[in-house]
Order: sequence, then C-alpha cells, then structure tokens
Amino acid sequence: MTGKQTDRGEDVLVPTTVWRPGASTTHPAAATTVAGSGGYGGGALGPLGRTGEPPLPPPSPLVASVGDIAGLRPRRRRRDGGEVPGADVDLIDALPRHDDPATHQRAGWPTVAAWLRAGKTAATRRDRLAVVAKFVRWWALTAPGAGLWQVTEDVVVAYLDQLGTGSGPAAELNRGGKALAPATLAWHLSNLKSLYGYAARRQVIGHSPAQWVEAPEVGKVGTTPALDLTEGTTLLRGAQTIAAKHPADAAAVALLTITGMRAGELESLTVGRIERSAGHWVIRFRLKGGAVIVVPLPEVTMALLRPLLTGRKPGDLLLQRADGRSFDRWRQQTALRRAARAAGLDTAKLTPHMLRATAATLLLAMGVAVEKVQALLGHASPVTTQRYDRGETRLDEHAVHRLADLLTQQSPAAPGWSVDDPAGPQLPKPSPAPK
Repeated sequence: MTGKQTDRGEDVLVPTTVWRPGASTTHPAAATTVAGSGGYGGGALGPLGRTGEPPLPPPSPLVASVGDIAGLRPRRRRRDGGEVPGADVDLIDALPRHDDPATHQRAGWPTVAAWLRAGKTAATRRDRLAVVAKFVRWWALTAPGAGLWQVTEDVVVAYLDQLGTGSGPAAELNRGGKALAPATLAWHLSNLKSLYGYAARRQVIGHSPAQWVEAPEVGKVGTTPALDLTEGTTLLRGAQTIAAKHPADAAAVALLTITGMRAGELESLTVGRIERSAGHWVIRFRLKGGAVIVVPLPEVTMALLRPLLTGRKPGDLLLQRADGRSFDRWRQQTALRRAARAAGLDTAKLTPHMLRATAATLLLAMGVAVEKVQALLGHASPVTTQRYDRGETRLDEHAVHRLADLLTQQSPAAPGWSVDDPAGPQLPKPSPAPK
C-alpha cells in the first residue's frame, strides 16, 4: 500500500497489489502453471505468483548418479555388492539434466535425484527408486517423448487403473502381467504423491498432479500369511539349531521373529545399536518413517546376538554376508529357509515380511493393545495394525459360527427336527386367504 492525500488533505491508504479488471489479461492468482499444461513445467511460478519471472534453479543433489546415493548402489552382476537393479539406476540417470526452453520442459533428473536422496532410510530410497523407475517406463510406453512434469491427474489415475487391472502398457511391467493388490496400488500412489509433492514444493511444477487422486480401498484384513504359534516356536528353535554354523542367520531369524522389524530396518542395524539400559539389553533402530524406537531384547535373542558383538566396532553392520556385503532382504530370506529346514518347516513363501505379520497377528490374538503393537511395528496409523487382527481367536468368534448354530439348532416352529432329518423342518401351514 502507498500513502495518498485526498482533495481535502486527508491521508488515505491506497492498495497497490490488488488485481483490477482490465489491468491485465491474467489474474496474478491464476498465473500458476500446472503440470501438463504445456507451460514451463510450473517453473514460471515466481515468489509472488507472477508470470514473466525466471524459474527457480532446480534442486542440486550433489551426486553425479543416483547410484552414488547411499543405499542405491547399482547391481550389475550377481554378488557384486549392488543394492538395486542397475537398469533402474540407468533409467533415472537418463532423465534430462537441464531445462529445455524450446520445449518448455524443466529438467527431470535433478529433482528426482534430490527426492531419492531425501529419503530418510536406505529402504525408503529403494522403494522410491522402484516406484519411479516403473512409472517412468510406463510413461515412456504411454506417451513417448513426454516429460515427467507433463503428467496430469488423469495420467496418474490411468496408471493406477492399469496396474490394478493388469491391462494396457502396465501389464508388461507387472510380474506375470497380474493385477496388483489394492495395498500395493496404495503404496505406488503414496510414493508418486511424495515425488510430485516434492517437485511442487521446490517450485519445479505448479502443483502435484497426484495430490487429489484417491487411494484404492484397502481391505481391513491383511493378505500377508502369518505363522501360527506352533510354527513360530518351531522356527525359533530352528534358528538355535543353526546358530553354531550360521550365527548371523540365526540372529536375523530371532530378530525378525521377536521384534517384527522390517527387512530394511534389520539390514541397517549396527553393533552400537545394542546396549544396556535400565538393567535390560535393548536395541535401538530407526523405523521406516525416520523415528527411532527402543525395544528390549529377551535372553533367547541375546544368546544368538552375543557372538556377533565380540571384538567389533559400534559402527560395524551387525549382520553381514561372508564377503562383507549387507544382509539385504534376499539374504534374510536365505537365513529363514535355513532355519525352517533345520526345524522341519515348509520353506515355501517364507519371507521377512511374513514374520512381521506373524508378530502382529500373535500379539493381537493374545489381547495386546493395538496401540502397543502399533508402536512396536512403527505403523503411522492403528488402522494398518488392525489389518493383522485376524488370528485364530477372531475366527473362532466369527459371527458365521453363531448363524450356523441358529440355523442348525432345534427350531421352535418344528419341534424335534434336526439337520439329520431328511424330511426337513415342518413349517406351519399358512392361514387361508380371506374370502
């Protein structure tokens, strides 16, 4: 505002930033360029929302390749120490690195690389890379030559629809061409919202095309299978059996079984994360979202961990392969199968996430409060935790049993009838219709 005097000498304030009809063809509030509009990728959005100003410089992740980011070392051949598919790294590294004024496209690589590096854990960065690489492949098949920042809300909706139905170009990217489950679709959408939200915050685009896309309805009961109590106990005994020959495998199985931690959380554990506190052995580890929790370690677990602590530095990885590489989810699966075979259990489909589901299911079946199980598993919402509430106790109390009892019990309208009576229930005859 500026000061101005009227004809009578009175001082008044006159607004100077109000858009007035006829003063310009574009209202300042409408000057934001949206993703996919053909504008400069949203880069024309200035600090005050006016057009005509140069775009902000793109993010600068300070790496030459996304493969240089911790946790994203490319895998080129078996046992080369790689952590993610080299093809995914090469695909992202091939994205444009500089703005192209001729096509009004902003660079894609700097923003994607910065977003990947901003992930709080290696597991988060790997999830992000897998999602964005799959989306980039699909977008190249769907709209060859189109940039990552030309994506619209309708494009995101179409992508999820194809993933969920196993149709279109997405069918070529799904394993076996199968449709993805709602929970997996929600995971893809969550990562895309994170990517485009990050790009919007860094003013690479004007708004996120994924912001208002609705997540698919996820069932209240999880689909990941879980071991029952007897199987869980047997697997833990199998871990004790292989401890002398495979100490790291035994420790991995014990930690996965008793703490329910994620594979990525187990992989990143260091020796210094295990310590004494208030008379207990505890383990401190970082959850998927970045928070650090403290979990006590019972003696059955510590007995398997002690051989891994002796003579080692706090910063050393707790679990390592024989060649020094990290104990990733694939190596963890090998450990589970070794323990299962030693215990005489079926090793088919045994995964680290299955033990996470087992921990949650058993605790909830025992009546442990959802809030406590949620805190252990690091779920952001108790709704996620409740999806594991599907134990045998809940099935025993299911309403269908009560209905079956009602239908098969003695009927008041047919005294003496039972389900074994071939004649069936003798229902009362209807009253004659009035004449």
